[in-house]
Amino acid sequence: MMEDRSWIDRRLDDRGFVTNEFKEGVQFFVRFAFSRPQAKSEIKCPCSKCRCRKWGNPEVVSMHLCKHGFMNNYYTWYVHGETSNNPAINFIGESSNSGFVSNESDAMYHEMLVDAMGLQGEYNEEPMAEEPNHKARKFYELLHAAEVYIK
Repeated sequence: MMEDRSWIDRRLDDRGFVTNEFKEGVQFFVRFAFSRPQAKSEIKCPCSKCRCRKWGNPEVVSMHLCKHGFMNNYYTWYVHGETSNNPAINFIGESSNSGFVSNESDAMYHEMLVDAMGLQGEYNEEPMAEEPNHKARKFYELLHAAEVYIK
């Protein structure tokens, strides 16, 4: 496994081009993520724009990562099945003995938040043309907070 993930922070060179080191790291990530038992034809895209809220095939995820970079602090790929020495990360969605994060548990948490906010039928992860209202903004903040672990 690629232990040193510092390449994640070195996406662009001095001229603004994606570095070869970053491209190789993205290829490693994509191979890793799609080798997991829970991966099908698409995975959650960890780019800074999608932040694991949208799904993509290997080509789309690779393109998004090269264009937008990884979401902040995503050095342990916990959404994609990687475990960590940090028990707070491993606890999120871990099923007994498997060591993998469960997409089913992610969906369950999202569904609970949608129910709690009373937004059934209103929830849409597509880009918005205008700023969300206060109720929707709080909902999106809760969703984002549920996806980010505390260091």
